[in-house]
Amino acid sequence: MQLTTVGKEVFRGAQKARELQEAGAGDPTVQERLRKLKQVEALRKYRVGWPEIQELLGISRATYYRWRKHLKEEGLAGLKPRSRRPQRLRRRIYWSSDLLIRVEALRKENPTWGRWPIWLTLRKEGFAVSERTVGRILAYLEAHGRVESVAAFLAQARRGKGGRRPRRPYAQRKPKGYEVGHPGDLIQVDTLTVTLGPGETIQHFSAVDLFTRFSLAEVHTRATANLAASFLARLMVRAPFPIRAVQVDGGSEFMSDFEEVCERLGVKLFVLPPRSPKLNGHVERMQRTFRDEFYTRPLPSQIPELQRELDAYLDHYNRRRPHRALGGLAPLEYLARIRGEAVPTESQMC
Repeated sequence: MQLTTVGKEVFRGAQKARELQEAGAGDPTVQERLRKLKQVEALRKYRVGWPEIQELLGISRATYYRWRKHLKEEGLAGLKPRSRRPQRLRRRIYWSSDLLIRVEALRKENPTWGRWPIWLTLRKEGFAVSERTVGRILAYLEAHGRVESVAAFLAQARRGKGGRRPRRPYAQRKPKGYEVGHPGDLIQVDTLTVTLGPGETIQHFSAVDLFTRFSLAEVHTRATANLAASFLARLMVRAPFPIRAVQVDGGSEFMSDFEEVCERLGVKLFVLPPRSPKLNGHVERMQRTFRDEFYTRPLPSQIPELQRELDAYLDHYNRRRPHRALGGLAPLEYLARIRGEAVPTESQMC
């Protein structure tokens, strides 16, 4: 058997590399901190102030001196991230069952009470307990679902009788993954309040198809569920494609009659979550177009004449107005291209 030996230099080099690795030389965080220490030293030589250094490198003066001290005392190992776990932890105090049950009972009897009135009541009843302890007990009870938080109780109370929002028999949230791949897959509908002049306010109903950007609109003196249902019925007739789903916000005009019409016509009705108009962004943008291009011109104040002007504008919008999202085509031009047909005339649309 032949024995081989390793030279002293090679052995020492391997041992030093192993020591460096154990010290953190291969740790990306250690290398990054070492690099920042060198950069700070270079900047300080040129009398760069600490505010500029902190803005450039994201390292404060205190952090620099702490890292430098650790590096000097422990070498590279001193630059390793240290545990932030407190050396002394608060020990959990187990409350008596009588105290726990009484706090729970007081909160259920008074759903809007915080820790102070409950603590004061407990003190009067002879419980030796601090206000902070009462707060921790309440947090424990809320986390385990034994009592309701004050904020949740108030939110439900503001929603009306029973503490719940009125149920929608047919409407639903749009399912995740619902895709728009064909004309009519999703129509966004919304209302817009427009002031024509002093004391002249109208309600403008807008609808836009997400795939073709085909749009329709109507004007009324009010925004009611019955008028919204009529608008949807006319939209179903005038749209050059079948409508499969409609998306609206939680406005009252899109409840009752409107919801019944959607169900009767077999149209899916998606309702937006509260305070999320951005999810109806296409119709919101269309209503801005109405404000900028239609309602900036001189218009009649009577609803029939105003509707005729609006129909003429919509005919121009759907047939001839170029749309950036459609490659410069108008909505009906885009629809005709994907179908391989000619653009329909106004008589064919009615």
